[in-house]
Amino acid sequence: MDKSNQLNKISRRSLLKMGALAAGALAVGVLPGQIAGADPDSPKYPEQLGFMYDQTKCIGCRKCAIACKSANKWEEGAKWRRVMSGARPDVYLSMSCNHCENPVCVAVCPVKAYKKRDKDGIVIHDKEVCVGCKYCLYACPYHAPQYSEATGRITKCHFCYERQAKGQKPACIEACPTQALTFGKLVDLQKTPGGVAQIQWLPAPELTKPSLVIIPKQ
Repeated sequence: MDKSNQLNKISRRSLLKMGALAAGALAVGVLPGQIAGADPDSPKYPEQLGFMYDQTKCIGCRKCAIACKSANKWEEGAKWRRVMSGARPDVYLSMSCNHCENPVCVAVCPVKAYKKRDKDGIVIHDKEVCVGCKYCLYACPYHAPQYSEATGRITKCHFCYERQAKGQKPACIEACPTQALTFGKLVDLQKTPGGVAQIQWLPAPELTKPSLVIIPKQ
């Protein structure tokens, strides 16, 4: 079945319902799959991998994004990792998919193109299943899903899980010349002195619980 026929099988009512669900969930900070009354100190994914980004070390060279593009062959119009400048010219933010504990992209996808792995918490998107409806793009507060006009589908960072399976580091981390970008088990990264889950520009971490620790530049 081609993508156009597959998309036609998704009723307008079901899409609207999912869009409303995502908007409502983000508005109240609760996502499908969250358990009311659950222990906030007990992680859903004990082996969750996460990124650590040290703003004090970042020089804005964008080698992380260049390496990601080279390793993962970004489709035209898609940017899996972006390096943005802040209000000050010497402050940067390197951002990709945060492989959230409660990924709204997984919750709203009508064709189940997303999967969050139990063993490491990595959120993987299957572009062959994707129908390009863009619901994940609109729902993600970090704008991680990337839509390509050239291909009519979504792609995104998958934490270089195939490289990791071979004992290699994610391409972005391997390329960082100052070690501003590193990774590891999230529960360990969260013990880093000065590490936070939110800085100016970013949404409240309670929305999706991103697997990201930032050391902000004062």
